[in-house]
Amino acid sequence: MRILACIDAVSDWTGKVIRWLGLLLSLAVIYEVISRYAFNRPTIWAFDTAMMLTSILFLLPAAYMLKENAHIRVDVLLRMFPVRVQQVIECIFYLVFFFPFTLVMVWFGSRAARNAWLAHEISNTSQWGEPIAWWKWVIPLAFFLLLLQGIAGFSRTLAALAKPTREIEQ
Repeated sequence: MRILACIDAVSDWTGKVIRWLGLLLSLAVIYEVISRYAFNRPTIWAFDTAMMLTSILFLLPAAYMLKENAHIRVDVLLRMFPVRVQQVIECIFYLVFFFPFTLVMVWFGSRAARNAWLAHEISNTSQWGEPIAWWKWVIPLAFFLLLLQGIAGFSRTLAALAKPTREIEQ
């Protein structure tokens, strides 16, 4: 399935690019600490920058983590079931919880970002007062990417479920 490979490639690329923001976050915090405590000259931008980078680092790699099956799971009970039952439970999870949640987050996140864009919303956490609409667009973008990766995972689970039982156990 070519489209699933494309979704995986987007998730891979996003995860590999976004991880470099961790370095920028570290540099911003180090700069602020040195400015504040060594030179008694705190910045007005470091707190908001760190907050934005942290939230981006938290949200955007979610699709990559789903692709890599690295999200935290409580699967102690799930592993007690046969593989076929695990796949059915996985499909039910996608349909009942995953897809509705990601769709709601894309929808309401887009509305919040759009409203911030139209209102020219600025940050009120520091004196910097930078525009934050672009930052709010990270929420629907991250959940859209997660939704795409979820569609790929759901498709693969359905395909595995469609295979005869003998192929799964081998």
